[in-house]
Amino acid sequence: MRAQADAKRSEARQKAAAALIEAAAAKERRRNPPPKLVAMPEPTGNTEADAKADLDALVGGFRERAKAESRRFELATDSEYWCCLCFQTREQKEAFLGALNLLLHGDKYIDGRVVAKQLGISLPAADVPYNTSAKVDPTWVEFIDKKR
Repeated sequence: MRAQADAKRSEARQKAAAALIEAAAAKERRRNPPPKLVAMPEPTGNTEADAKADLDALVGGFRERAKAESRRFELATDSEYWCCLCFQTREQKEAFLGALNLLLHGDKYIDGRVVAKQLGISLPAADVPYNTSAKVDPTWVEFIDKKR
């Protein structure tokens, strides 16, 4: 009896957690609705002209989307965003990082923005899109242990 009650409580907790995730996803969709893929032209009443304008708008939308995807892919796969400093000994490296007060930020991989700030260098702004949504990827849902 107790095991059955525990299983029902566990199932109820899982359903509640799933409902919270779905509610957060719905709220995110309301806050950030998907952009219109194509701005369709207003109908003029001339069927032939309207059809041509619609097709032109669709083709333009596909071209813009292809350009945006190309830019996104380039940003996501660009490997030229880092550099490496090498010293002759560990002591030299630690003396260098210590002199710049950077040791508290790491001793191998340090955020370049932190180093630039420490050196008084202003960097250009960067708009790097990261996926920060709380939405669960449906690909991974099947791996959730539903019996816990």
